[in-house]
Amino acid sequence: MHTIRLIYTSDAREDLRYRDFITIMDTAAETNRERAITGILCYGGGQFLQALEGERLAVNALYHHIATDPRHSNCQVLSVEEISTRDFAEWSMKIVDWNDAVTAARQTVLLKHSGSRHFDPANMSGQQASAFLREVAAMERLLTD
Repeated sequence: MHTIRLIYTSDAREDLRYRDFITIMDTAAETNRERAITGILCYGGGQFLQALEGERLAVNALYHHIATDPRHSNCQVLSVEEISTRDFAEWSMKIVDWNDAVTAARQTVLLKHSGSRHFDPANMSGQQASAFLREVAAMERLLTD
C-alpha cells in the first residue's frame, strides 16, 4: 500500500459562510475516517489550502471529488509525495479559519513560508505550503493541549 500526502489550493465560492465550513468539516471528518484519510484545511481570503494524507487511491478519489465540487474553483495541486509518516494523523479533518484571530504569531508563520502577509496559497510552492501547514498544525496542537 502506498501512502501519500496531496496538497492543493482552490478558490472558495463567494457565498460560502462559516456554517458551510462546519457542514464541510462534519461530513469530511466522517467520510475521511471511513477511508483512513487525515488532513488539515486552512481557509482565508476566499481560498482553501488543504493537505490530504492516506492510501493513494483513496486520496486521489477524494481530490477528484473536491475538484468537481461546486464550492471550489481553480483547483491546483501544489504537491504529491509518498510518505512513511503522516503529519496530521490525529485529524480526519481539521479546519483552520485563517480569517479568525489573525495573531502576530500567525502572521509570522505566513510571512516566513510565503513571503507575504496576505494568505494567498495559490502563490506558494509545494514546499512552502507543506512547511506552512506543518507549522500551522503545530500551533493548533498547542491551543488544544
